[in-house]
Amino acid sequence: MKKLSTVGFRFTALVVLAVQLSCGDGPSEPAPVATTITANSPTTLTATAGAPVATPPSVIVRDQNGNPMEGIAVGFTVGSGGGSLAGAAAVTNSSGVATVGAWTLGTTAGSNSLSATAGTLAAVVFTATGTAGPATVVVKTAGDNQTADDGTAVAVPPAVTVRDANGNPVAGVGVIFAVGMGGGTVSSGSQVTDASGVATVGSWTLGAAGTNTLTATAGSLPAVTFTATATLRAACSVTTPHTIGTTSNGELTTDDCRVGEGFYIDYFSTTVPAAGAYEFRQTGAFDTFLILYGPDAFVVGFNDDETPGAGQPQPSRIKALLPSANYFLGATSWDPGITGTYTLSSAATSAAITGCEEVFVARGVSTDQNLETTDCEFNGFYSDDMVLFLRAGQAVTISMNSTALDAYLELYNASGTLVVSNDDRDATTNDAQIVFTPTADGFFLVVPTSSVAGATGAYTLIIQ
Repeated sequence: MKKLSTVGFRFTALVVLAVQLSCGDGPSEPAPVATTITANSPTTLTATAGAPVATPPSVIVRDQNGNPMEGIAVGFTVGSGGGSLAGAAAVTNSSGVATVGAWTLGTTAGSNSLSATAGTLAAVVFTATGTAGPATVVVKTAGDNQTADDGTAVAVPPAVTVRDANGNPVAGVGVIFAVGMGGGTVSSGSQVTDASGVATVGSWTLGAAGTNTLTATAGSLPAVTFTATATLRAACSVTTPHTIGTTSNGELTTDDCRVGEGFYIDYFSTTVPAAGAYEFRQTGAFDTFLILYGPDAFVVGFNDDETPGAGQPQPSRIKALLPSANYFLGATSWDPGITGTYTLSSAATSAAITGCEEVFVARGVSTDQNLETTDCEFNGFYSDDMVLFLRAGQAVTISMNSTALDAYLELYNASGTLVVSNDDRDATTNDAQIVFTPTADGFFLVVPTSSVAGATGAYTLIIQ
């Protein structure tokens, strides 16, 4: 019994010692300390320049054992890009997460950065790419205010840049280039802006001499207009001598003078040796068009078809009553852009106006004519109709003298409106006279007739 008591005592002592060792002043666990800060959201973002990113950046802070830490101060700071923050000072929540209030990117498209720091821990860096917003404006980039010969392309093809509200170039926008004033043409007029927001027309060929315009339009945005000055080609100042009564050979080429919306033209100078009636003809394998200019370079007459409605091609013919002077002929085509060979001829012809033919007349003419039953007729009145070009502000006197009939004169404008008429010049005569001053340049129809229906007979017409 004594031996067992000793063993029992020793076991009890060991148990007490074990309890003392486990509950006494042995080593303790270290306090949690923030040791890592890592991204809790994507670190690479994309958003419209000047706008906030869709998901505000967040980080998570952990202690030495990898446990999330609550209540840790985290500061967010803008790096590159020049954006702005809301809620830049944040505190981690119970999950150890701190989130910036908002990150608005800089207004310039490109790279942006944001850093998040907690104490001395290494910063977490977020990057975002700012992209251009919707297109809001089209601006001219190159090719405005140029000068080139008519019918030739400008040296610098016009270009525009499409930008957003912050001035960033916008790629992938459709732009339409279209010719405005002056005629001309463009190639590759439908373009799409490149990565720099730039769209460039293929080429711009100017039309008629003078001011030419080109517009560039992107969707519903206001269009921009380019202006260029087309100068007359050197060929426009070159004339080829032509003698009345002869034939001249010519050819329309792309090097010729170009007028209107792409018409090639050759100029001939000729001298009418004596007052009278003359015929000018142009023939070719294409639909010709002939113009007669006076000494002042203004049009006296023109013709497309010698016999209207007779099919194409056919000659052009001008019959004109002219005083002696130097004149010019313009040999061209009815359609623009036509080239090819032709012949130009001229000859003196009968001054008699018959069969209601088309006749042009110039100032300084005095011509003896007859009203006949084969002349133009309207409501029983016969007339010899003549086309006269008048300059604005320059008075013209037209006299019709006759001993065979009661003369009557009418003057119509190009629209067919009667502008003035006269039966008797004064109370002492049956001769008619019109004095008229036009307010604008234009063609007028001189109609010598009679005050009595069906009357025929000789008369003299004088235009001064």
